[in-house]
Amino acid sequence: MAELQRLGGQTCSYYTRRRCTRTVSPEASQDARCTLLEQRRKVGAATMDRLDRLKNLADASDREVARRHVIQKNLDQITRLSCPRYVPKAGSGPLCQHQHLVSCLLLLPVCEGRCEFYLRRREKAREEGPKA
Repeated sequence: MAELQRLGGQTCSYYTRRRCTRTVSPEASQDARCTLLEQRRKVGAATMDRLDRLKNLADASDREVARRHVIQKNLDQITRLSCPRYVPKAGSGPLCQHQHLVSCLLLLPVCEGRCEFYLRRREKAREEGPKA
């Protein structure tokens, strides 16, 4: 008797590099978030909070010195952030090859093939040249 095989998910809208990018719950979505992006977000939020508190300083020159200090501290913290899975993406910028929106592809589940969430990917309309 022949064994049934599941159809591949390569034509699914959620399929990206052998991973399923569809998350079924907020918890799963949170677990798959890119750790480097999350760390940067936290550092950025703390920096913005510090910069907002500088508005309370009366002297403008004190504000400027403190602002420079906060920004330097932010740059130092950002350069120390790391992820063991980080692989630089071709081109410029700090993007990781495994980053998909705000998720890390390596933390998303492996696509097992067509499943109940299968959604056929829309094909781009083919551009036809002018008819002669």
